[in-house]
Amino acid sequence: MINDLKYQIALSFCKGLGPKYTKQLLHSFGLAKMVWQEKLSTLQEKTKIPLTNLMDIGRDEILTMAENEILFCEQNQIKILSFFDDAYPFYLKQCIDAPLILYYKGNINFKSELNISIVGSRKMTAYGAKFIQELVADLRDYPICIVSGLAYGCDIQAHRAALSLGLPTWGVLAHHLNKVYPAKHKKEAQEMLENGGLISEYSSQHALIPECFLQRNRIIAGLSPTTIIVESSYSGGALVTAKFANEYNRDVFALPGRNSDKMSRGNNHLIKTHQAYLIENTQDLLYHLNIQSKDNKTKQVEMFVDLTENEQKIVQLLQKNQKLHIDQLADLSNQYTYQLLPILLDLELKQLVKPLPGKFFELI
Repeated sequence: MINDLKYQIALSFCKGLGPKYTKQLLHSFGLAKMVWQEKLSTLQEKTKIPLTNLMDIGRDEILTMAENEILFCEQNQIKILSFFDDAYPFYLKQCIDAPLILYYKGNINFKSELNISIVGSRKMTAYGAKFIQELVADLRDYPICIVSGLAYGCDIQAHRAALSLGLPTWGVLAHHLNKVYPAKHKKEAQEMLENGGLISEYSSQHALIPECFLQRNRIIAGLSPTTIIVESSYSGGALVTAKFANEYNRDVFALPGRNSDKMSRGNNHLIKTHQAYLIENTQDLLYHLNIQSKDNKTKQVEMFVDLTENEQKIVQLLQKNQKLHIDQLADLSNQYTYQLLPILLDLELKQLVKPLPGKFFELI
């Protein structure tokens, strides 16, 4: 797949394709290079994608753009991640519109922590700021990464709280990583590179347009199993993030407020219409997620010394990640799913691991 990356980037540059059509083409033809070199009529005949959506495929100037993008990223310490790479974020990969290419900077381990996305209004109130600071402070003893959009208001408050407490935090941008918007947040963005990082689906050759901010919200929602809406008016962008999260079948929480407060009306609407769970404090979140602190799980596992090498490997993975899908466990332990099943059963019998809905597992 490494040699195929140039062609994958080129496909991501083609107008009219998008993530859905691109993955459909790759599913049918295997490699991006094969798609790129195939006749358009053959592509259309096999996939039934409208010919007008395929017209950019095979153009030399677009392939040159992809080559230039790879060079640009190498020169600017930007890493490129394909949807088909093992390191691609697990939860995002489950989304039908997950981007084919991700660009990122910093010290990001996409498989190390449980992500929680925190978003809200740019016009954050003191009520919202206090909630964010207290929530993140309460989460500092848990292996959690805070995801947000580096925007004014609730987003930057979430990043700053994580940075001040030593929690990793990822900023999802609506533009390429060669700049930071808003520029006032360059300091925080730079600090995030040490413990977390910056992520974008946009290349250096992509113009910033308003739609990019809405599309950015889907990635914020897609990266995490849980999204928290801190404050939002009826028309706030945070409600778009909540909509994406619900479409992805993720858990959404909203902080309630007085109906007379404009920045709480969107949240109250989410709760009233059963689009979000009510969250008033950290315990509401921890109870729902059923997670324990790092110290508690470490002490618990130390009680069991009669573990096989494979059992120890699974326990260590769950210690780091809190909750993992069986496919994630198979990937991280370099084993097949059928090999894991008896190991997980033994760990269940030893009361170390318990299964969760959706083929997820966590330490007891």
